[in-house]
Amino acid sequence: MRKIFLIVRKDMKRRLRSPVSVICMLLIPLGLTLIVGLVFGRHGEVELSHIKVLLADNDGGMAANFFKQGMKQGKLAELIDVVEVDSAEGLSLMNRGKASALIEIPKGFTSSVLDGKSTQIDLVKNPRESFLPMIVEEITGTMTVMIGGAVRVFHEPIQETRSMLAADRWPTPDELAGLLASAGPRIALVKDYVADTLITLTSRTDEAPAEKPAGTFNFFAYIMPGSILIGLLFISEITMRDILREREAGTLDRIFAGPVRSAHVIAGKVLSAFAITLASCLLLILIGRIAFSIEWGPPLELFALVVGSILMCVGIMAFLFGFIKSERGADAMLPVVIIVICIFGGAMFPYEVMGPAMQKAARFSPAFWVIDGLKLVSIEKAGWGGIWRHLAIVYGIGAITCAAGAARLRVRLTGQK
Repeated sequence: MRKIFLIVRKDMKRRLRSPVSVICMLLIPLGLTLIVGLVFGRHGEVELSHIKVLLADNDGGMAANFFKQGMKQGKLAELIDVVEVDSAEGLSLMNRGKASALIEIPKGFTSSVLDGKSTQIDLVKNPRESFLPMIVEEITGTMTVMIGGAVRVFHEPIQETRSMLAADRWPTPDELAGLLASAGPRIALVKDYVADTLITLTSRTDEAPAEKPAGTFNFFAYIMPGSILIGLLFISEITMRDILREREAGTLDRIFAGPVRSAHVIAGKVLSAFAITLASCLLLILIGRIAFSIEWGPPLELFALVVGSILMCVGIMAFLFGFIKSERGADAMLPVVIIVICIFGGAMFPYEVMGPAMQKAARFSPAFWVIDGLKLVSIEKAGWGGIWRHLAIVYGIGAITCAAGAARLRVRLTGQK
């Protein structure tokens, strides 16, 4: 164990004396997060694939129809696909993950709204998705504010109209003129009323019920997990590359001249790569919190996911270096592999903007499980129940690739000796 520790200490000291390469790799995720976040999060638009939303109308009244039609008009029609279902069918489809969200309008919704009584709309979010249900929640919340505010402002004209319609007659021209004259000045008061809406939105995720924390959505939290993974893969590649450099420079031959076996060298290189990558990741998370105001969520779940992610990155690099014979081969092969893993996993192009085929393919990329897990923890504040599958896959890939990579490297090192 002491021999492994000495190898790790030697590598760490060398990195501290010459940290330029690691610092350059740290700038990649920070630059990507800043550029993409500012361009798309503040000044541009992100083109998302259509979001499937189930809508169960248990009311059938005027206010419910107004809500439904509002969800199907203009830009919203380009963003979401509203499928009308009954409540039982909607819950069944949600349990099978067939939609991003289910909106339930309760019976008596229109009467409550028009009578000025408080009511609520229920929203059930798909726990298998992180970002799209949040969009539906924001849209639904905006619609409830608009309807509730309009009813408060135009309460008297609405009541007068209801009394005329209840008498089974249409208003006369004089009555219409009176209604318009009464409603006109109220338009200026809309901003003062919409903040106190009659309609509330209750949101839940069935598999992991939890209250959504207060605050607005941070677009940087949506971008940075993918950017971080790109940096971690490249930093792992740089640190594991030392095996090739030392072998080509003859340093390993001098090490093997002492009482050191190949297993000591491999374990030392893997542990030093893990330590350097872990320190880099923690620094990126700290910068994300300070510079981008990202609230990373439950610390224990986050740390467990970070450790597994780094184990996976180091394991993948160890496995690949077990087949690479020279630095030139590493230069030609590894950047391509990293970019392919990141593209298919949603690191460079968010998973949510991909087409259906690419979304299915993304799950075969190890990058997806890291990125989606980080989004669940940071954005959804998911606990162990929300990320256990991600942890199992990430740690599983890390353990398998580390074991296979160590075996391959041992064969190569002993063959070199």
